[in-house]
Amino acid sequence: MRIKGHLIDNEAQLQDKLDLIYKKAKEDNSSFHGMIELMKNKQAIKTAIHNIKSNRGSKTVGIDKKDVNYYLQMETEQLIKLIWEHIDNYKPKPVRRHYIDKGNGKKRPLGIPAMIDRIIQETARMVLEPIAEAKFFNHSYGFRPYRSCHYAIGRILNTISRSKTYVAIEGDIKSFFDHINHNKLVEIMWNMGIKDKRFLTIIKKMLKAGVLEDNQLFPTELGTPQGGIISPLLANIYLNNFDWMIAKEFEEHYARYTVKHAFSTGLRKVVRKHKKCFLVRYADDWIILCEDKAQARTLLTKIDKYYKHILKLELSKEKTFITDMREKPAQFLGFDIRAEKMRLKNRIAGKAIPNKKKLNSKMREILRDTYNVRKTTNSHDVAAQIELINAKIIGISNYFRIGNSARIFVRCDDKIRYTFYKSIKNKHGGGVFEKMLTPAENLDNRKDRHKGHKTKVPFVEVDGVKIGLTKMSFTPSTKALLYNYDTTPYTQIGRIIYSRRHGKVDKKMRPTIYSNDQINQMVLYQMLRQTKNKRLYNFEYILNRDYAYNRDKGKCRICKTGLIPTNIHCHHVNNRLPLEKINKLSNLATMCIRCHKLIHQKDLEGSILYKLPKLKKYRELLHI
Repeated sequence: MRIKGHLIDNEAQLQDKLDLIYKKAKEDNSSFHGMIELMKNKQAIKTAIHNIKSNRGSKTVGIDKKDVNYYLQMETEQLIKLIWEHIDNYKPKPVRRHYIDKGNGKKRPLGIPAMIDRIIQETARMVLEPIAEAKFFNHSYGFRPYRSCHYAIGRILNTISRSKTYVAIEGDIKSFFDHINHNKLVEIMWNMGIKDKRFLTIIKKMLKAGVLEDNQLFPTELGTPQGGIISPLLANIYLNNFDWMIAKEFEEHYARYTVKHAFSTGLRKVVRKHKKCFLVRYADDWIILCEDKAQARTLLTKIDKYYKHILKLELSKEKTFITDMREKPAQFLGFDIRAEKMRLKNRIAGKAIPNKKKLNSKMREILRDTYNVRKTTNSHDVAAQIELINAKIIGISNYFRIGNSARIFVRCDDKIRYTFYKSIKNKHGGGVFEKMLTPAENLDNRKDRHKGHKTKVPFVEVDGVKIGLTKMSFTPSTKALLYNYDTTPYTQIGRIIYSRRHGKVDKKMRPTIYSNDQINQMVLYQMLRQTKNKRLYNFEYILNRDYAYNRDKGKCRICKTGLIPTNIHCHHVNNRLPLEKINKLSNLATMCIRCHKLIHQKDLEGSILYKLPKLKKYRELLHI
């Protein structure tokens, strides 16, 4: 299939193209060409930059010290041409080495690409992902759209309960991201149907960009940098053949027929099947459920050879275990997985409990922040510290809510409360803490979470607003659900399933509101009237203008009239902001031409302001 990227003019058409690529990859062994053309499509580039600027790491710089704002403030055509030139003559800059703390006290090395390389990586990821998603194993859950750790745990618990596989192989690949073989990865992608040699060349150049650490350049002959946008997808592609090897040889139990006693009267066929086993993988962490330890040892030997000779990887002997979950728990994604007999029933079921070591590591961080309340100097700082603690409490409790965690959450709440008490006592003396307690339902922060809870929690009052400390036990435990394999961002039905399950409204893919000619006219007009080099209609404006239109549901913010391209303006709410802030989405409002002119009109009749009350608000913001 040759991908025709030049026929795409808006986000809806881009989504249709990605859906078509996914469908072709799913239906047959199609070969894909023309992937570079789709990477260079203007709408694909705009979407890629929007994805990056919405990411937390958009302000993180590479070795060139440029963040996403540097490119957002360029003129549209200038930025598009710059990206085209980089793709046509791709020479990625070395990644910047950065270290983050790991849970075991060690450091994890990250490789931060330059922003221009991140944009190109994101366009490559957008083109590659629908092909890969169509080929991936169903029970691979890491770094894939619409999937999460909770679905992986749900699959394990369900499998233990229904298949009587109580022995687990806990797999750990030694320094996986640092030992991915580049040639083997390209071979796997080629066999997956990616036959665009220019695209594969760009991928290989990304992998061999090198690492800059302490002003010294180190070549990268192996591995993919953790920190690169496309790295998680490439890692999943690299392990996809391993997934299917386990699935086809052991999990999909095809019956074999052999003839026994061929010379006796009649031929009797004896069915021989593999013993049951099931793989669940999350990135480079995986677990295989087996019926007994003998089967597990045989399978582990085969896996070890497969990794060593086929994928050029090595299993970590210290971290790869065979565990009978009826005797002790297997550890996976921060949970202890057990196979326990159910009460009042003669059957064994899977149970997930938060891993004590992982939970304690997170709790130490919360307790440290809680004790630091004593260092605050005023009620505003106390409120800010409480909200910082609340965010961490909610994050941890939401993650571990699928385990049997209710009692554990209560114990954690007691520790946090006691630490807060000690902090207040050290700061203000005894007796103050009791005065700081109020029923959680009376708090003004996180009202939905605290509604109906009469448990007393510590709070601080700031300008008449009660800001209180939440509890882990306010997060209800839930069952780990199974993933619906029809859920995918590359089919209409998949997006609908996801929206319904998660209560999220599927975004409307409205067509672009301006033609390319209109955009060029606006840019030319701005260049002619620019003052002090302040170019208002830069790339960020062109990008966010469409998103403002979608946010406003295609209606005028003042009179609610439905808008068409010939009757639409995009208004800057506060035109006194600096260039790096003036074109942010929050500062743009979609309006009809009439209302936009009324905002800027100096003398306005009071009757018009009465009929259009929102008009007054926008005029006041412009000091008119």
